[in-house]
Amino acid sequence: MERNFTPSSPEQLQRYLKAAQVFTPSAPIDSQELFAGRLEQISQVINAVAQKGQHVILYGERGVGKTSLANVISQIMQSFSEQEVRSAIVNCDGIDDFTSLWQKIFREFDSLREYANAPPEEINPESIRYILQRNLGKTIIVIDELDRIGGSPVTTELLADTIKTLSDHLVDTTLILVGVADSVNELIAEHRSIERSLVQVQMPRMSAIESYELLDKRLNLVKMTIEDLVREYIAFLSQGLPSYTHLLALYASQRAIIRNSDSIEISDLNIAIQMAVEKAYQSIITAYHQATSSSRETIYAQVLLACALARKDNLGFFAPPDVVRPMYLIMKKKYRTTGFARHLNDFCEEKRGSVLCKRGSERNYRFRFINPMMQPYVIMHGLARGLISQEDLNNFS
Repeated sequence: MERNFTPSSPEQLQRYLKAAQVFTPSAPIDSQELFAGRLEQISQVINAVAQKGQHVILYGERGVGKTSLANVISQIMQSFSEQEVRSAIVNCDGIDDFTSLWQKIFREFDSLREYANAPPEEINPESIRYILQRNLGKTIIVIDELDRIGGSPVTTELLADTIKTLSDHLVDTTLILVGVADSVNELIAEHRSIERSLVQVQMPRMSAIESYELLDKRLNLVKMTIEDLVREYIAFLSQGLPSYTHLLALYASQRAIIRNSDSIEISDLNIAIQMAVEKAYQSIITAYHQATSSSRETIYAQVLLACALARKDNLGFFAPPDVVRPMYLIMKKKYRTTGFARHLNDFCEEKRGSVLCKRGSERNYRFRFINPMMQPYVIMHGLARGLISQEDLNNFS
């Protein structure tokens, strides 16, 4: 398959680079104009931000666009607020404790930088309330990757106490905590007193309509169109993860540009799929091979593909019966759950890279990809290897 990706003229190069600026697989969206869909989640967050004493915890699988949504909230608020809205976004890391987290936050505001080097004993929930109440007006503070925060359980307890005192004193600062579902449970489980102060917003994967909106907005910027079937395939292959929508659209649009075309066709997408598989993160490639490789003939690759295609709930979980239909389409024969139960369990073990995790009790286990980014890769790898065809995927999209 011809895969020339070299621009042959200055005009091609200009459009090629424009596509790379418009489709950004590795970066969160930071512009309100380019943010697609998510109206329900945006309205929930805005309602909380508009009310003193309310804070937000935004949770969902990795890669569903939580950071992008948090990035645009302050822009949206500023667009219809008569007062200035200050904002900051900080990322937690494995070495952060309560003190270092708030030192990061203080550095983001000119009027608070004097507190950035305050000793730990002077940074506590009540002092933070005092500082914010007297130095800032309407403010949004986004604390991203909450699940990565280090320290001890004391860190979570102090964060919960901070939310409570900010809420009790009606401080006009909204904390937006961004993390995965487990971090929500950890924060709330032992601190029920803050439940009334926290608006819990689940960020699901993008719907097909939201994926279409993302594609149409971005393609309009490069003055390109896309065939309906190709748009549907990109939405399906992305599995609701915006980064994959961007990645496939980037490669497909650049391929169309090389053809001197303003329209993305199925041939462009086919090459984009090959490129996405070849240029995936090395950690994804390594994990896939560990999960599926064997010294003898096995069906690990087919079962993992069936897992990727299985119907899932809002948190990404599926049950063994959900794998039956995909297995039939892949293997062209019927499989009972007993035919691949061992494979599902193996995928949860270290020997197979622990690509899946399971919850529940025996006979009622539900499974989920530990890294959501693995799921689209598995589907595209299956297409690239011929384990499943685009015609077969019509039964899922």
